[in-house]
Amino acid sequence: MGNLSAYMRDITADVSPVDSELTLQNVQMGCTILVVDDDPVCLDEYCETIINLGYSVRSASDAPEALKLLADSPDIGVVITDIEMPSMDGISLLSEIANRFLPTRPIVTLVITGHSSLNVATRAMQSQATDLLSKPVSMEDLAAALRRASAHHFTMSNRFHIAALTKRLDPNALGDRATKADSAPTGQELQSFIRMLLKFQHNKSRYFDPAIFSGPSWEILLDITEASLRGEAVPASSASVTTLVPLSTALRHVNNLVSAGLVRRWIDPTDKRRTLLQLEPHALEAMQRYLASAWKIQTQAG
Repeated sequence: MGNLSAYMRDITADVSPVDSELTLQNVQMGCTILVVDDDPVCLDEYCETIINLGYSVRSASDAPEALKLLADSPDIGVVITDIEMPSMDGISLLSEIANRFLPTRPIVTLVITGHSSLNVATRAMQSQATDLLSKPVSMEDLAAALRRASAHHFTMSNRFHIAALTKRLDPNALGDRATKADSAPTGQELQSFIRMLLKFQHNKSRYFDPAIFSGPSWEILLDITEASLRGEAVPASSASVTTLVPLSTALRHVNNLVSAGLVRRWIDPTDKRRTLLQLEPHALEAMQRYLASAWKIQTQAG
């Protein structure tokens, strides 16, 4: 499986993001994992493992059910599907996802097969799958694949986000929806966008010590903030996969946030294998002030 997975990562590394009309609200939604398999035993095992890894998960026993869930659930951002299924196989499902959903939202797809080959990997890649796992799938392989998929989804979401912000900065965006999807932003639009980003950065330093937020610390803090605003804690592993760095590096930045007194960490009493994270009350208050300020800047720019 290692050579096939490496092949899949190599040949999909330069796939261009699909242009979209995605709104900021859709981009900012969370990333739920959808598992598709017609074998109920395998389906239950995958879902249980994914839950133990700290992810939200949905399941479907066939491709039509999966497509309905995708249509009804904009929070689904990663799809893991078995290839060998009746009526509509996994490759056909990937093609449907690519045609029906990828133009408007970031979705990362992975495939699982009991008959791995270069031909299977090529067909999966042509349907925009980003990883291939061979049965039986170990917890370690699944965890690694989900970390890669989550990182890829985070990157795709940022691209959609930037595209949406650029449209907001375009004074003709609301009156001209016929603009070509592949047109580049003007120099004036890019200058406005840079000024907005600088304002966001300067405002951040008003509420937090800039020295704390090296590397992926800011992305981790945003993920924990999103959960804290819902009144929930987030598993340390889940907060770490939002970054584009190795898990060990991300966990070091989590330690820095804990040492700085911004994040509280404790062992999940219902599962001793999991460590939970939540913002300290004063940090949550500071983040709310910062986000309100950033929202005001964005509104003024729009």
